Amino acid sequence: RLGVAPQLVDEVARLVRLTVSHHPAPGDHNGEVLSDADLAALAVPRERYVQNTAAIRAEYAHIPDDAFRKGRQQVLVSLLEGPGVFRTDYARREWEATARDNLRAEFAALAD
Repeated sequence: RLGVAPQLVDEVARLVRLTVSHHPAPGDHNGEVLSDADLAALAVPRERYVQNTAAIRAEYAHIPDDAFRKGRQQVLVSLLEGPGVFRTDYARREWEATARDNLRAEFAALAD
């Protein structure tokens, strides 16, 4: 109806669903690029990262502190324990170290 090819609609829907896991299949270039773009906020300067995490907490204000802390720590651990946060060579080279530093700092702050 809108003049968009069904194949394109299917691909966009697939990519949106991929943002849940951030685990594109090897060789899935579109998935790798979108996953990295979605996670790029993890590699912003620390001050901005802290602001972003405060906004995330505000978004989930209805969740009790202990439950939020445990859930957030699980997310952080899953990101840190993987082979890398990012999938593309560019993102690994440019963003990986900063993202890991931010994730570790957030985990430490939640553990206090």
